[in-house]
Amino acid sequence: MAPTTRPPLPAPHKVVTYPIAGEDDSGALFLYGDPSSPRIAILCAGYCDDHEAFQSFASRLSKEAACLAGVTCLPGYDDREDRPYLANKEAGYSFDEMVGSMREAVKVLRKESTFGGGDGVDRAKLIGIFHDWGVAPGTIYTNRSIEEGAEDLIPDNVVLFDVMGPPHPGTKDMPADRKDTFYEKFVTIAYRAVFACAFGVRRYFSKFLAKCVFLSGMITLEVFHLSPTLKIDGEVFEQRHKKPTLDRFIYTAYPYYNMFGAMFSSRWKSALGEMSLPMDLTRTPVLYMYGTEKRINFHDRRALAVLEREQKGGKKSRAMAVEKAGHFLYIQQEDICLEEVVKFITDA
Repeated sequence: MAPTTRPPLPAPHKVVTYPIAGEDDSGALFLYGDPSSPRIAILCAGYCDDHEAFQSFASRLSKEAACLAGVTCLPGYDDREDRPYLANKEAGYSFDEMVGSMREAVKVLRKESTFGGGDGVDRAKLIGIFHDWGVAPGTIYTNRSIEEGAEDLIPDNVVLFDVMGPPHPGTKDMPADRKDTFYEKFVTIAYRAVFACAFGVRRYFSKFLAKCVFLSGMITLEVFHLSPTLKIDGEVFEQRHKKPTLDRFIYTAYPYYNMFGAMFSSRWKSALGEMSLPMDLTRTPVLYMYGTEKRINFHDRRALAVLEREQKGGKKSRAMAVEKAGHFLYIQQEDICLEEVVKFITDA
């Protein structure tokens, strides 16, 4: 029988705040490790996780990879005592605001680093580690920083957990893609629609009706086996130290709502392109790890093929399937994921 909660969370060595969408101190970065470390890592999970999801992983990473690790979360996902989620924007946050939040978090992390004397010449290497919805702002942020030539902000290595967008539009010899099956398409649309509809009802009508929409939708997904994840991931939710309220589940679904809205505008194709892998995988290598125990995968198959091609060619970028793990593989198989990430970022 699975435990009701995970082991006690390691307390951060320091907590620093940063602005989101012009609001001071609305974001928080949980820091682990020695500020003089030669590496700094920004870690961000997705729906509907706050800092808890990555705290154990970040604490161990700081020790095993000589790294100053900073754990953040998506705007509005934080639920600190001094900053409850209800204090955030009722309408949620746009993709640009999510990316801006990531940028501010990295700036604060870079400022906390004392490696190299802070002169910017001999600076600590930056690693981006993103999961689920954290991948969208994480990869957009990475690609925009590369385009801007913002050397202090460009990740030297990127790690993606269980979600990956398409290859960069400029990728040479773009791999062929197979079409999704009807079941894959239906599952992908169904669960996203439940989250998006519940948030929309909460925003424009009432929290009570939103809860009805959310619960009825989730029950339908489970009864007809349309949920993309399995029991192994449900147990992760049950083992949380601070379980989100139903209203917080619905509020943090704003990225799904914004995604559906963006699909009907010209901005969607542009945003989708920015969510891609970096164009130069030699300059910014990517490690992608995904769990095998799910109904569907959350990665672009062409991007997976690109990373596999890089790996076969002896390059650093690569992909790895993790057995006995689902969507939350870095929690379910923390030892395996940590070992691979440490090897990847230390070139061991």
